[in-house]
Amino acid sequence: MQTKDISESTPKEEEKVVTSPFAEVDAMTYTSAVNILIQAANAAQGAGSLSVRDSVLVAGAAEFLTSNSKDNEKA
Repeated sequence: MQTKDISESTPKEEEKVVTSPFAEVDAMTYTSAVNILIQAANAAQGAGSLSVRDSVLVAGAAEFLTSNSKDNEKA
């Protein structure tokens, strides 16, 4: 029977780098901000926290923001 020494670490374990959310906010762009809001809206909708009306409005707002993102990146 072979056993693995648990003190040995794999390369994946050594590569994990934890980034502060405050640093991520400092580096945020318009596109990444919109993507975060869309992910939060999708999570809320998936959890059943939004009404059908709210889901439609959020989807429309996300579409509006993403279709205009090229204009906003230039600003």
